[in-house]
Amino acid sequence: MLHRLSDPRIEPARTSVTRVDVPADLLTAKVYVSVMGDEKTQRQTIDALRRARGRVQSLVNRQVDLRNVPRLEFILDTKFKKTMETLRIIQESMEEIHRKEARRQAEQSGENQSTDDENC
Repeated sequence: MLHRLSDPRIEPARTSVTRVDVPADLLTAKVYVSVMGDEKTQRQTIDALRRARGRVQSLVNRQVDLRNVPRLEFILDTKFKKTMETLRIIQESMEEIHRKEARRQAEQSGENQSTDDENC
């Protein structure tokens, strides 16, 4: 559906719907959206989606057979961004561990060689 919106502030390649919470009465729907980019880009995208709410609800109405289309509320999903940041930190930590392990092994290899040279 994001591809069907003509607002240039909504870039489908950088914008993803991560989840939708709909209560049992189907009157509302919280649409959580992840936007790749800086805070300004994220804020602009959410604002644009909020302004396009009527158009999005119309698109949903064409896709889903409901008596009433839920009123959509767009919310910036920060969980995805936090998850990506956590994964980045883990990756950096693992790389540091591997570098330290390689240095330690190189040092041990150098010590073993000098001991072997002394024994000859």
